[in-house]
Amino acid sequence: MTSLLTRTVIVPSSRLGWRKFNALRELGEKYREFVVHLVEYGFKHGVKSFTGLKKAKYRELRERYPGLPSHYVHTACQDAAQRVRSFLALKCKGKAKTGGPEVRKVSIWLDDHLWKSEGYTAIKVATHRGWIMIPLWPTKLFWRYVNSGWRLRTQIRLKLDEKRRVAYVYFVFEKMVEERPTRSVIAVDLNENNVTVKAGDKVYILETRIRKITVGYHNRREILQSTKGNRYASRMVKRNEFNKKNDIRRKVASLIVREAERLGVAIAVENLPREAPKDMIKDVDDPKLRDRIYRAGFRSMVREIVQKAREKGIPVIKVNPRGTSSTCPQCGGRLVRGNAPRSLLCLHCGWEGGRDIAAVMNIERRALEKLAEGRVPFGPMPSEPTPEVAWLPMRAWARRKSLDMIEHKWMRMNI
Repeated sequence: MTSLLTRTVIVPSSRLGWRKFNALRELGEKYREFVVHLVEYGFKHGVKSFTGLKKAKYRELRERYPGLPSHYVHTACQDAAQRVRSFLALKCKGKAKTGGPEVRKVSIWLDDHLWKSEGYTAIKVATHRGWIMIPLWPTKLFWRYVNSGWRLRTQIRLKLDEKRRVAYVYFVFEKMVEERPTRSVIAVDLNENNVTVKAGDKVYILETRIRKITVGYHNRREILQSTKGNRYASRMVKRNEFNKKNDIRRKVASLIVREAERLGVAIAVENLPREAPKDMIKDVDDPKLRDRIYRAGFRSMVREIVQKAREKGIPVIKVNPRGTSSTCPQCGGRLVRGNAPRSLLCLHCGWEGGRDIAAVMNIERRALEKLAEGRVPFGPMPSEPTPEVAWLPMRAWARRKSLDMIEHKWMRMNI
C-alpha cells in the first residue's frame, strides 16, 4: 500500500529592509481584503468551491486592483473556499462558535507563478512593486527534508512578523511511501509518567517524567499568578513546558519506530478519540489531578508515533482502548486490584501482573486480531507466564538506541 506524506517546514528570512517589508505589508493588506471579501460572499451565497468563487469574483477583483498580479486572485479564492468549507463542517457538527466565518490570521498563498526559488537560501516574490528578493535562513529541519528524498511542492505560504521585520516561509514537502507487509506487532500503552512497550516476550517501561514536568510548571504558574501579572514570563513558562514535553515525545516515538523497523513489525496503539482528555477527567474531582491528566498529552504522543512510523513505511494499527488495563489478557475476565500499587489480579484464572503489562498485552492481542481480519476469535487463551519486564529510566533510553541494547547496557551499569 502506497501513501502520500506531506510535511510543512517553516523557514525564517533575515531581517528585511523597510522598503521591502513595507511592500510585503501592503501586499498582505490587499490579500487580506481579497480573502475577507471572498469569505463573506461565499458564506452569504453558499459558494464553497474554488471554481465558484473564481467565476463569480475574478473579474471584479482584477478591476479593483489592476496593479496586483492576477494569480493572487486565484490563491485568495483557494484560501477563502477552504475557510468557508471548514466553517460549514464545524457548523454541521454543532461546534461553530460564531454566526459566520471570521478571518483573523492571514498568510499569503503563493503558487508557482508568484514565487521563484533562488537556490535554497532565497526566494523571489511577485508584488505590486515588482519582484522582491527575500533572503532565507534555512533551518536544520529544512535541510533534512531537502537531503532525504522529499519533493518540494510548488505552492508555499508567506507570513509577516511586523515586530521583528521578518517573513516566515511555509514550505510543503511531499513523499510517496510504501507500507511494509507485516504479521506481527509491538504494542504501545501510554500513561502519564511512562510509555510501556511490548516487543516479543519482553515488556519495556520507559519512564518519561511527564508528571514531574506538569506539576513543576503548574506550581510556577501559580506563583506568577499570585504576583503582579507578567505576560512575557507566563508565555515563556508555557513555551518551556511545551518544548520539554515535545522533546520527550519525539525521543520516545523515534525509539519505538526504530525498534519496529529493526524487527520488521507494525506498531499497535490505542485509538484515542478527540475528546479523550475530557472523558478521562469527567469523574475526577481533584483539580490538580484533572490538570495533570489534561496536560499529559496522550493524543500528541500517538500523533508523533504515527507521523514517524509513516515516514519509515511502518504500518500503525489503532485498536479500541476500552478496558485494555482492566481486562485479563489470558481469559478476558475482569481484573481487580492486587496487593501492590498498580498491581492487578484475575479471580477467574489467577493471572497477576502490573496494570501497564495487562494493557500492552491486550493491545497486542487486539492488533493481531485486526491483522488476521477477524479470523482469530476473542476467547480463553492457554495459560502463559507474565512477560519479562524491564524498567528503563529516562537517562537510559534517551539516546535512541534499540531496546535490547539499552536494557543490557543499563543492567550491566547497575550490577
